[in-house]
Amino acid sequence: MKKRFTIVFGIILLAAAAAMFFGYLGGMKEASADLEDAAQEAKKVESRETAVQVFFGNKNLNKNPGDCKVVFPVERMVPNDLIVKRRALEEILVGPTAAEIEQGYYSAIPSKDEMISYREIRKQETGQAPYEGDEIKINSVKIMIGMAYVDFSPEVKVLAADNCRMEMFKAQFFQTAKQFPKVGGAIITVDGVEDIF
Repeated sequence: MKKRFTIVFGIILLAAAAAMFFGYLGGMKEASADLEDAAQEAKKVESRETAVQVFFGNKNLNKNPGDCKVVFPVERMVPNDLIVKRRALEEILVGPTAAEIEQGYYSAIPSKDEMISYREIRKQETGQAPYEGDEIKINSVKIMIGMAYVDFSPEVKVLAADNCRMEMFKAQFFQTAKQFPKVGGAIITVDGVEDIF
């Protein structure tokens, strides 16, 4: 009887130990699953933004100031979505930050005052304004046959007054587009028309 009691008691102890062990393993699996879920969520949050390069002129870095096509990259964080290429190109229109300006960066994009002044001068000279707004806008960006086709609003015509600025403008968009895989550069159009310069 005593021997049977000892065997039964031993079985109960083993069962309790096994239950505790498997409960511990189950808890570990749950904790592991929770950690994995947290890591996946962190990846999703992290991937909501991506770093892109945006190109500007730089008076300190350009060893040949007469070459208007020389541009240098700065980093920007943009939403990581289906229009990331357009977002990168739009950052050119935003222009360099205050810190970047201190480091010598500048853009070919004219200020609003310059846009208005040029528009009014052309209106007085020709009787017709070349554009209505006071800022350059991107109408569309299409990637076709290895090139980015960037279509602008008519305000981009302000660049026709300054050949060097126009060359830099093209270089900024060409180099910014070129950073993306399978994109060889950018072709600029204005309201769908190429070679307006």
